[in-house]
Amino acid sequence: MIKLIATDMDGTFLDSSKRFSMEFFDIFEELRKRKIKFVIASGNQYFRLYQKFLPISNEMYFIGENGSYIAKGAKLIATNTLKKEQVQAVIQLVESHPELNMILCGVKSAYCLNEFKHLEPVVRTYYCNYQFVESYDDIDDEIMKIAIYDPNHQIIRYADDIACGLDKGVKATTSGNEWIDIQNEDINKGVAIKLLQRELDIKPEECMAFGDQMNDYTLLKSVKYSYAMANAVPRIKDIAYGIAKSNDHQGVLEVIKKEVLSQK
Repeated sequence: MIKLIATDMDGTFLDSSKRFSMEFFDIFEELRKRKIKFVIASGNQYFRLYQKFLPISNEMYFIGENGSYIAKGAKLIATNTLKKEQVQAVIQLVESHPELNMILCGVKSAYCLNEFKHLEPVVRTYYCNYQFVESYDDIDDEIMKIAIYDPNHQIIRYADDIACGLDKGVKATTSGNEWIDIQNEDINKGVAIKLLQRELDIKPEECMAFGDQMNDYTLLKSVKYSYAMANAVPRIKDIAYGIAKSNDHQGVLEVIKKEVLSQK
C-alpha cells in the first residue's frame, strides 16, 4: 500500500506553462481520505511552493531548495545552511562569469543584486519572498542554496568550471538548461525524503516518487515506486521503476489514478 507520494515540480508535476491540472484538488482529496501523504519536492523556494497550493497547503509536505527546507504546511521541520565562508567562495567564483545571474536563497528570503533587476520576471517564477540588494554584504540571513542562472539557457557550459572551483563539502547540481544549484554536499531531495520517512514511520516500499532531472536522482532512489517522466533525462529513466507520460500530458496524475486510487 502506498502511504507517501512525492513529486518534483518543473518538468514533472507542472506543464510547460508552469501550471498543474485543477483535477489535482479532487485527487488530493481522495489521497487525504486514504491518509496518503503528498510531498512537493522541488528546487524552488518553499514560500513559492506553499503559495502555489493554497488553500490545501497546510495539509501537504514541502521539500524546498532541493532538500534544504522541509515543512509540513506552514510548520518548519528542518533547514540545512551553508557556512558564510562557503557562500563567499561561491560568490567570488561566479563573479568571474559576469554573464551569469546569482540568487542567494536564504531561510527568510531570496536575494539578488540590483544590477540583475531586469531578470525579475525569472526570479518571480521561482520565488515569492525575494529582495534586490545593492551588495551581498547587505544580507542578514542564513543561506541554504545559491542558484546560478544562465539567461542564454546553456548552463552546462559552466558546470565543470564551477564544480571544480567549489570548496570541499559543497556540490553543484544542474537543473534543466538554465540553473546550477550550489548546496552542502550532504543535502538533497533523497536525504529530505528519508527524514520524512523516519518522522512518519513510512518504509521506502510504501512510497512513490516522480522526477525528470538529475536533482531528482536521489529522490527516486529513496523510494521503491520511482517514475521518470517521458521527458526526463536518460539517467533518470535508467534508474526508474516505471516511465510516466510527459509533464504536458499529466503523467503524474495519470499514474496516481491508475496505480494508487484504482486500488481497493
